[in-house]
Amino acid sequence: MRRILHSAVLILIITLLFSCSSPGTHKPEITENAAVISRRDTVTAVRHMSKQELNTSAAAPNKTEMKFHYETNVRQTIGEFVAEPMSSIVPKSMALEQQADAGYLHDVQSLVTSPVIAPFTLRIIFDNDIFDNTDYYYTNGARIELVFPFADYSPVNKILAGSKKADIGFSGFSITQNLYTPINPEATGIEYGDRPFSGYLTLGQFRESYLSRQRLYVKSAIDLGVLGPASLGGSVQSSVHYLEPTGWAYQIQNSFIINYYFHIEKGLYSSPNLEVNVLGEANAGTLYDKIGGGISFRAGSFIQVYKGPLTACCENTKKRAWQYWFFMSGITDIVGWDATLQGGFFDQKSPYVLAGNEISRVVFRASAGVAVYYHRFGLELENFYLTPEFERGRSFKYGRIKLVANF
Repeated sequence: MRRILHSAVLILIITLLFSCSSPGTHKPEITENAAVISRRDTVTAVRHMSKQELNTSAAAPNKTEMKFHYETNVRQTIGEFVAEPMSSIVPKSMALEQQADAGYLHDVQSLVTSPVIAPFTLRIIFDNDIFDNTDYYYTNGARIELVFPFADYSPVNKILAGSKKADIGFSGFSITQNLYTPINPEATGIEYGDRPFSGYLTLGQFRESYLSRQRLYVKSAIDLGVLGPASLGGSVQSSVHYLEPTGWAYQIQNSFIINYYFHIEKGLYSSPNLEVNVLGEANAGTLYDKIGGGISFRAGSFIQVYKGPLTACCENTKKRAWQYWFFMSGITDIVGWDATLQGGFFDQKSPYVLAGNEISRVVFRASAGVAVYYHRFGLELENFYLTPEFERGRSFKYGRIKLVANF
């Protein structure tokens, strides 16, 4: 018996030494019972703990079968077993999240990911009340937005609100022209008690941030330009009207514009087919001073708004080439100043403007529309309704067409 035990121990020692020096010649039968990934404060190491079983019967088939149990701890740095950059590592399934702390995975993601660099994006927005068969108040508007990757390095971008920790963040430039008339745009004189003729033209820069974990979308913009004849509002409307609107001779006079705009949207509920968000807006400057808030709703097949339009249009086109949805929103504004009604801050030359006590301080606006996106291109149709903006004024409606293209 002693000889048998001595032989078995000797065989075991030789087998262990041989397996350590030449692992490719013999693979013992190993059963892994458990695996745990421990959370660490910094992403420097992953500890793997396991209990393994070594079956020696294969090494000594004619001897008494013996099994030895041993435990070992293996500590490795991520770089020793991951050949890819951390920014490209994503879970293949929810199995990993079931084994590891979900918060730890989010911490890793926030450490190793950086904001998406936007491609060139063009947005064209055209507003006109002709879509509602009217021709007064906010009668025409055009805005072109162009996203440039190098816009992030503009000095103006430093004063625009946003988040450095955004999952997607980008900036761009814009040009805007808006035109306003009284109820009778062909009036030959001043229409007292009605909205004055006015128009403005601005150049600006905007910044957008999308934070998926916080379910937030933030947009800010600053615009510089002119209110008055230098905006060419009268020339533009005259070119599209059969009868020349001579009332532009009494429009609000030239005044410098600087205005800051801020918009924030927070997701309340979201799924691939339904989304409900709360939103807030603020304007400050020589054009508008107002603040408002409301709610928005979408239903269809789409990517959530806080995950970014670039994700919707470009990165996920293989998964979801077509996107389409119906949307609605309602916002209540508290108005302090509206230069298109009251004239510029330092304007003393306009033949006609509305007094401050004639301005409606609370204005409600609602909109509804449909959107269709295919790969890198999108089309949105939207209709707006606004309550009266001044005393004796009317509620009014206008339509919008929005075109989006990513390059």
